[in-house]
Amino acid sequence: MKATGTIEVKSWDEKTWDGRSYKEVEGRKLTEAHVQFGYAGDVSGVGSCRYLMYYGDDVAWTTAIEEITTDEGTLVLRHVGAYRSSVEAVIEIVDGTGKYLNARGAVTVNWAEDGSGTYTLEYEV
Repeated sequence: MKATGTIEVKSWDEKTWDGRSYKEVEGRKLTEAHVQFGYAGDVSGVGSCRYLMYYGDDVAWTTAIEEITTDEGTLVLRHVGAYRSSVEAVIEIVDGTGKYLNARGAVTVNWAEDGSGTYTLEYEV
């Protein structure tokens, strides 16, 4: 199955592992971000995501788990990636409930600088 639509960042709360705002700490650091995404289109709902990140000299390495809650069920995604001058990520669908029970597949997101983007989900149930 294939689903397409739009995605936007609704909220982003990122702190260092010792609880400080990530913007307060210069240089190398470990952070955790609690992020909410809004999905519209073939899959419409709210994504609740937890990122763990390591900021090196010229890259932020990321890993995350996200749950998208829709009226028809949930999708669970696993993110692994990096941020240099743009987002580089491999996003997998690893499970789901309801209409998406036992879903497996891949997600592609094309982000704009304003925090909005488009998504394509390709999956099997």
